[in-house]
Amino acid sequence: MGGMGLGGGAMHAVWRQRRTLRYLEAGGRPTKETARRLLGVLRPHAGQLALALALTSLGVILGLVPPLLMREIIDRAVPQHDVRQLLLLAAGLLLFPAAAALVSMGQSYINAVVGQGVIHDLRTRMYEHGQQLGIDFFTRTPGGEIHARLVNDLNAVQGVLNQILGGLFVNALTVLLTLATMFGLDVRLALASTLLLPTFALPVLRFGRRSYDAVTETQEALARVTAHLEETLTLSGIIVVKSFGAKRREARRFRELSEGVRRAAVRQSMVGQGLGVAVQILSALGPAVVYGYGGYLVMSGKVQLGTVVAFATYLVRLYQPASSLAGMNTTLLGGLALFDRVFQFLDLPVDVPEPSRPREVPFRPGSTPAGLAFRDVRFAYPAASGRAKGEEVLHGISFEARPGELTAIVGPSGAGKSTILSLAARFYDPDAGEVCLAGVPLREVADGTLRRAVSVVTQELFLFHASLRENIRYGRPEASEEELEEAVEAAQLAELVARLPRGLETVVGERGYRLSGGEKQRVAIARAILRNPSILLLDEATSSLDSHAERLLQEALTRLFRGRTVIAIAHRLSTILAADQILVVQAGRIVERGRHEELLARGGLYARLYHEQFDPLARRRSRQNVRPGGAAAGGE
Repeated sequence: MGGMGLGGGAMHAVWRQRRTLRYLEAGGRPTKETARRLLGVLRPHAGQLALALALTSLGVILGLVPPLLMREIIDRAVPQHDVRQLLLLAAGLLLFPAAAALVSMGQSYINAVVGQGVIHDLRTRMYEHGQQLGIDFFTRTPGGEIHARLVNDLNAVQGVLNQILGGLFVNALTVLLTLATMFGLDVRLALASTLLLPTFALPVLRFGRRSYDAVTETQEALARVTAHLEETLTLSGIIVVKSFGAKRREARRFRELSEGVRRAAVRQSMVGQGLGVAVQILSALGPAVVYGYGGYLVMSGKVQLGTVVAFATYLVRLYQPASSLAGMNTTLLGGLALFDRVFQFLDLPVDVPEPSRPREVPFRPGSTPAGLAFRDVRFAYPAASGRAKGEEVLHGISFEARPGELTAIVGPSGAGKSTILSLAARFYDPDAGEVCLAGVPLREVADGTLRRAVSVVTQELFLFHASLRENIRYGRPEASEEELEEAVEAAQLAELVARLPRGLETVVGERGYRLSGGEKQRVAIARAILRNPSILLLDEATSSLDSHAERLLQEALTRLFRGRTVIAIAHRLSTILAADQILVVQAGRIVERGRHEELLARGGLYARLYHEQFDPLARRRSRQNVRPGGAAAGGE
């Protein structure tokens, strides 16, 4: 049994080594700075750690007493026929292990509290830091990678902490105090026992490479199974599988991948068995040497029998912590590598930082309108690597969305309309120029004030896997029932609510999948209405609505727009014909501006876009100018 347990520990050591090697191959280098920061993470728990170390010391000392009691029983109580002493010593054999077990339980509890406290601190710091990162980080980083940092890496860190807190000091103290006690009992037997310790680490070295390869193969097979599951048993994936009748094919593929995991796991298990056998043989060698040599010393009258029995007991107690210490270097290096990954995430720069000294804005968010102005704004998205800027997409954008007015932005796809809205919401900061709220640059406005003043309805409609009520109330959880009902009415959701089986308590499903595109859009609009913003940013807010729903929603939006500053983007020009000003954007520049009638009379880009939508003859001419292959006649 002892060999099996040690084999499992060796497997964990190899797994940690594997993670460490991958980290180092990727260019990571745990440094003294990482160790210093780790100590900083542990510092708030210094008092609990000190108590845990004190309990550990007490537990180790209590564990050293029973072999000494056994020696006294064999060498004194039994030969002297001292029944009273025998009973007291036998009681000690019960009480000391019981006390050691209680102390160990207390130490384990404190270690668990400290370990979980550290993980809790890191997890919340990473989550809060992730919230501060710019939108560009999430556009270039797969969601799985972010989740791996917060879940997989921290789970691995927790395992390392448990090994360090519960193993390093305990094992080191056990080895030192046990050796000291053994040398105090008899130097000759102690030297014979100590000579065996290096050979005890040989199985770990011998089976290390085999274990590494077996664990690597198993982990890679598991990764393939996990990837297949994530692709085919999620909402989006299963729809594609069912749509193309690929269930049997995917099931067959999964069966093959699962078979690969089975084979790899069997090989890994057999490597562990081999290691366990080697450990068990060596575990038997130590007592054999001690009893053989010790028996000779007893027969020679140089040592008493009880001392030999105590040595054999100490030897068994010595091997396991000594073997664990032999692999502790891997644990520490792997732990630093894991912590370094955590610290790397925490060190990611915040591209849109909170102002250190925010300025007051001269209006009350939610109760009075406010103007939003762009002043010669230039902007380029970060490059794919995130280390530099790409090509500039906005070139000197200047306009003012006046309080209480509707500013519409139109233009062909890729012109920069959504980028303008992203800057207005301060998802990004401009590279040059300023975006100002009521005359105050957004860089100097407190984030809480800005989010209270501005509501955004984007093209990417996201609803939480929660009730319809919770989704609408997300931006303002404290809203009254009456205000909620008003928002539902304004967004033309009353009919939908009446139709749903549980009304507002109906769970909308993952990403709102139980609702149609138009219904999800109206929920998003109701959420913005309930927020009661001073500034409303709409990005294709009515693109998924049918004509009837759009007409009804336009009436609600018209009432909502009164007294608010609105910036709206729409390809369907019918939604912004009554705008106070229309900005026509092309290739990152405002090429036209004015009201609908003015722009139509001017005969420019706006007029062309309008006629293509509403003039059947113009649409027909546009289609005739496109070849079957998709290219326009006459070149690009």
